Parts: sequence; C-alpha cells; structure tokens
Amino acid sequence: MDTTANSANEPAATGGSVDLNSASVEQLNALGAGMIGKRIIEFRPYASVDDLVTRRVLKRSDVETIKGAVTVR
Repeated sequence: MDTTANSANEPAATGGSVDLNSASVEQLNALGAGMIGKRIIEFRPYASVDDLVTRRVLKRSDVETIKGAVTVR
C-alpha cells in the first residue's frame, strides 16, 4: 500500500537506468556512493561513465560503486 517510499529509489535499483546527463541530484545521490549528485551535474555532459574518473569528477572507488546503475545517453 505504501508505494511512495520505494518509488523515489527505483531508478537507482534498476541496472543502467540512471543517465548521468539527465538524472536529478536526488537520483544520483541515491546510487549509494554518497552525496555525488551536485558534482556530477556540475561537470556535464559526459560521453561515457569513465569520464567521471578521467575528468576527476569522482574517485575510482565511487565510480565502481555506481557503474552498474548508470549509463550515458
């Protein structure tokens, strides 16, 4: 009956469904690597998930944490 509690976290739970170039701060922060949303948004656009490391947006360990849940479209 309480579906609102889970709906906010659904995009992070589905593999590869969170687009780094269009996701909200809340969606990015829900990925499990801390408060990373603002920093990811600040450095947009991205050509690949690996841009997060090569452009020094996030630490490699944080990228490894979120890699399965994000994509670049």
